[in-house]
Amino acid sequence: LKVREEFFSEAQLAAIQKDLQAIRGVRDVDYVRDLADEVNRNFTKIYLVLSVFVVLLLLIIVVLVNNTIKLSLYSQRFLIRSMQLVGATHGFIRKPFLTKGAVQGLFSGLIACGLLFGLLQLANANLPELRALQDTEKFLFLSGALLVLGVLIGVLSTFQSVERYLKLSLDELY
Repeated sequence: LKVREEFFSEAQLAAIQKDLQAIRGVRDVDYVRDLADEVNRNFTKIYLVLSVFVVLLLLIIVVLVNNTIKLSLYSQRFLIRSMQLVGATHGFIRKPFLTKGAVQGLFSGLIACGLLFGLLQLANANLPELRALQDTEKFLFLSGALLVLGVLIGVLSTFQSVERYLKLSLDELY
């Protein structure tokens, strides 16, 4: 019997046991008591530790991507200044950089999704029991979130860096 996630608590399992024993022909229903609560407590602890770890990694990634984009735009600061001198608007100057940032973020998200899918397939090949725990809908949601996050980080970091160079005076460029 496989119990869905929302019924995996001690009270719910006791109610399921009572309902199953009421069925004619069922002689005995047994489950390990306190196991559900113990597993839930352990999952909560693991979830908190992994959440802190993920947030730290996300901050590190954002800082690294932001610095990389700043360095890339630093080499193009004179091109930005030349475009300003010939009368290009800020939106016209921003557009190619933002497009490039979005495309690079999209490719980053695709690579992350591919690596995650490969890791999942490797885990399934080595531990076939994991297939019972997989949820395709959650994996697709996570993949979509990775793609959106990649594009957002790329676009926002690029926007911030381009704005910085659009506001600099000629003396500050050097």
